[in-house]
Amino acid sequence: MQAVPKPSVYKIGFISPPAWFDISPTEFLRIAPKNTIVIQTVMRLTDFDYSVERFISAVPELRSCFDSLVAAGANVVVQFGYPFSLVHGWEKAQQIQKSIQSNKETSFAMMGVEVVHALRHLNCKSIAIASTYYSGKMSIILHEYLEEAGLNILHFENWQSQGKTEERDIGSGSFTGRDDLDPMDWETPVHAVEKAVRSVNKNTPDADCILVTGGGMRLLDIAERLEKEVKKPVIGGDIILYWGILRRLGIEKGVKGHGKLLASLV
Repeated sequence: MQAVPKPSVYKIGFISPPAWFDISPTEFLRIAPKNTIVIQTVMRLTDFDYSVERFISAVPELRSCFDSLVAAGANVVVQFGYPFSLVHGWEKAQQIQKSIQSNKETSFAMMGVEVVHALRHLNCKSIAIASTYYSGKMSIILHEYLEEAGLNILHFENWQSQGKTEERDIGSGSFTGRDDLDPMDWETPVHAVEKAVRSVNKNTPDADCILVTGGGMRLLDIAERLEKEVKKPVIGGDIILYWGILRRLGIEKGVKGHGKLLASLV
């Protein structure tokens, strides 16, 4: 991980998925140092259907977005969305992240790469996964990705296996969900995330931690409460990405009230 020199103002760039109104930049400001500003660029991929093939072919656009944010003066750039890493496998995803950053001083973090570092940081030797709106196909890709990184996956469930939803798009096979559980909507009910975590914990009580996947699942305001309930760390993409940013900024004081990961930056 590359720590950035301490500037007078921290400039954080977010690369967001195509046609998805990402609330992460403004949400991050709630826990960021006071001298932080954010800028966001949305990936310009037309007719993006969120299929595995389209995720694989998105690397040139990721590179272009990163270069644009670097030119705007960003100290750290982060990419939102697990699948942009998962579809490549662990080793290749790391190579892609490194090649995009190249030799630039601006630090770059992909959510799917950062999740492995976060799980290792928490010393999670065994993991249970609440895949939420990931289809069975994407859940298997996630499982294989984490196993390639050397992590022990005890169990995973998605909303299909939990009987909450059916396949959303048979063609892409990436996501499930409709109506209030539509993954393209940022208003997924909190209770749906909580139930997914409780179900996984009930079926895998011996897991060291619970990972929630799906960028639309927001854990910042519920992680600590869930951790007290299930007696283990509960992490998701938003928390993981914010943790990665703060560490790259050299922030050592943990952020309290949002779960164990953000409370333990070093």
